[in-house]
Amino acid sequence: MRRSVTRSNPSNGSRQGAGRLAALAAALFAAAAPLRAEDVRLPVETVRAAAVAAVQAGALDDAQALAQRLLLVDGSDPLARQVLAMVALARGDLPAARQAARAAYGAARSPRQKHEAAKLAAVVAAREERGIALRYWLRQAGDASPTTAERRETVAALNAVRDRSPWEARLRFSVSPSDNVNGGADSAFNIIDGRPEVGMLNGDAQALAGVVAQLGADLSWRLARGARSETRLTFGLDLERVRLTRAARRQAVLLTNGDLAESDLEIGLDHQRIDADGRGSWDFGLTLGLGDDGGSGTRSASLSVSRAMMAGNRTRLQFGAEWAVEQGAQSGAPVQRIPRLSLSAQHRLESGARLGLSLAAYEVQSVSLQRARHGGYAQLSFTPASGIGPFDISGAIGASFATYPDYRVGIITPPGGRQDRSIFGEVTLVAREVSWAGFSPQLTLRASRNDSNISRFDTVTTGVLLGLQSRF
Repeated sequence: MRRSVTRSNPSNGSRQGAGRLAALAAALFAAAAPLRAEDVRLPVETVRAAAVAAVQAGALDDAQALAQRLLLVDGSDPLARQVLAMVALARGDLPAARQAARAAYGAARSPRQKHEAAKLAAVVAAREERGIALRYWLRQAGDASPTTAERRETVAALNAVRDRSPWEARLRFSVSPSDNVNGGADSAFNIIDGRPEVGMLNGDAQALAGVVAQLGADLSWRLARGARSETRLTFGLDLERVRLTRAARRQAVLLTNGDLAESDLEIGLDHQRIDADGRGSWDFGLTLGLGDDGGSGTRSASLSVSRAMMAGNRTRLQFGAEWAVEQGAQSGAPVQRIPRLSLSAQHRLESGARLGLSLAAYEVQSVSLQRARHGGYAQLSFTPASGIGPFDISGAIGASFATYPDYRVGIITPPGGRQDRSIFGEVTLVAREVSWAGFSPQLTLRASRNDSNISRFDTVTTGVLLGLQSRF
């Protein structure tokens, strides 16, 4: 049986037709009394058309009665529930409209019906000034949009809501099985290049398999906005929890799941200023943070500045500088000063594919010989213009180095200090045809290898990251 949902904003011509059908709706209502399922003899599509016409013409009592008769025939009729929601909204009964719109969305049998029900639920949420619900239903409407144009319209409405609100929030969540959750060595032997001594590593220092769960939340409040500038108070929370496999727990000596847990809390100020021509911007940040790494607390502060600009029509460049200070929470803990420089470029090829390059260099200045170091990394990323089948795909490869000039192993000073060299790569697949409220499942395959002149830090890690990616 054909199902249909009619838009709630008819043209003038359709309003005249609706008036004629409203009279038919009244006649159908009179002919169908009393309210018993066995008395419904008219074609269902005719009753549906009359119900929609009645609500469009403002004949709310007739529209409600016809929708209720449709529900006698089919208790989950999505159009009938949509009509009841429109009637309640027109009468100003927002709680009833909210309940009916939710029911219409739950009963929807096609993307069109889901889209229209979600839009109506968004209108109700806007009338009730429920901002979170409004964003939720706009995301659902965008996710179920039958056409590209309607998705663009819905996303534009969602962005307008975001722009008006002083609050901005983002959530991240992922689960990642890995064969090396502790950064442990790939061998039980500890060998120092150029030295004859050979040591043995206990189970805690070797690679342990497990699952890493990460949850991140970023929240900001707009303090001020000008024509080309904005200042925000920012909050950030990052949690990482690890569960070792049964074999890893047997291998570990003292290490537990709690020893691998990490928590970070940040509060800061962010000020962004856009150039007059709109092709570049400055960003200034101040952040204060508290951290906990396996029971070892830290506190930190950082200042940052970054410059973004367009180089031509298809290339975007960004330069950044940061100065951070970190100190352990315990009394007398040494202070670490960390200057960092970064450069990134994003280029869109004529085919539509995107190519990215990221470079960074840093130094950790510390009185601790085991922590003082300098290093850097380079990463190249690529996103094709089109995916593979139902998947969007992207990938990245890179390399990094770190040098600890005064590192010691007991009383032994390795020649040239500790020197680590790493290579890494990842491939990400996003199932674009599977989504919920605009979020699609994401699968990332990762692999890395670190080679050091101290074999304790020779590591090989492979893992799979499962998460969600926002489509808009």
